[in-house]
Amino acid sequence: MKSILLNLSLSLMLITGMTACSVSQEEPLQLPMAPEDRLTMVASGDLSFIASHHQAFALHPDVELLNVGGEVEPDLLKSRMRSAINAVMQAKGYRQVAEDESPNLLIGYGVALGETMSDGEILQKAGLVPGVSEQGVDMGRFEKGSVLLLVFDPRQASPSWRVLAQGFTPLNSDNTLASEEADERLARVINKMLGALPRQP
Repeated sequence: MKSILLNLSLSLMLITGMTACSVSQEEPLQLPMAPEDRLTMVASGDLSFIASHHQAFALHPDVELLNVGGEVEPDLLKSRMRSAINAVMQAKGYRQVAEDESPNLLIGYGVALGETMSDGEILQKAGLVPGVSEQGVDMGRFEKGSVLLLVFDPRQASPSWRVLAQGFTPLNSDNTLASEEADERLARVINKMLGALPRQP
């Protein structure tokens, strides 16, 4: 009987030891997210006015708002924004038309880069602010950017839905935006921002 109890005690000790070893295994190393991959978004409003047959959209002729530093060419940035929005909308099944061709929805936008607008000013003007954190970001190498998209029912003066995204854009050696990489990042951001819009058949 003592032999059986001794063997049972040894078995329990071995099981306990194995369990302790399995619990104490090292966790995989979690690498911090690169600043250019950080993106914080907040949205507000209602997109229910967009029906499945509402496939025509236009860029809002009066809502192209820029607050950027001297290193950015405004006309070039506007062109990039228009191209990115058009590409994403067409990929979702929408077709672009002129503003006088009775579009089913209008899209306006705003962009702020660097220190041109504080989060408080953005909140006051846009009614939204994601508040992306600059902690751990070398702001000598990265620039904070805010992009606002507004979706309008053409029958209404105020936007029906809006989404604001904030993130960081790397600067190149002469402190200007690297255009090719900026275009790729902008396309990814716009795609995420317009993810809530229904895809058209």
